[in-house]
Amino acid sequence: MVLMGLFLVAIGAIFMSYLWNAYQRAKIMDPWVETPCRIVSAALDDSQQNQHYATKYRIDLSYEYEFKGKEFTGTRLKRLPSESADANKLRKKMAPYPVGTNTVCYVDPNDPEMAVLKKDSKAALYSIWFPALFSIGGLGIIFSTLRRAKPQAL
Repeated sequence: MVLMGLFLVAIGAIFMSYLWNAYQRAKIMDPWVETPCRIVSAALDDSQQNQHYATKYRIDLSYEYEFKGKEFTGTRLKRLPSESADANKLRKKMAPYPVGTNTVCYVDPNDPEMAVLKKDSKAALYSIWFPALFSIGGLGIIFSTLRRAKPQAL
């Protein structure tokens, strides 16, 4: 039972770590500056294939913005590339950004060439309780097993 408890603690800790790191990456974007931008191009790139030789779609967009008096061109919807085997899923993500649209992007003040149209979500922090239950449950299993396993005094 102790091994099962250790397994649950480890699994919970791994997932808590993953969620905490996702939250930290999103939190880094808090000081990014909201900046007006204009969508210059927006299309789906279907020139790549995944490991199963199926078409892999990627959002291919660009937008222009000015930051501290300099002109920049951004290409990211979010921090990570938006790719999928489902073209319709990506079309829905692109729908708010037709060519010619004036919108806002978020610019990293320390690296003005880095900009995104959508910041990462901090929702991972709100979900961290679930894997924490596994770790707490695993600790409970360990402690109850060890308590029951104490040698009885004669």
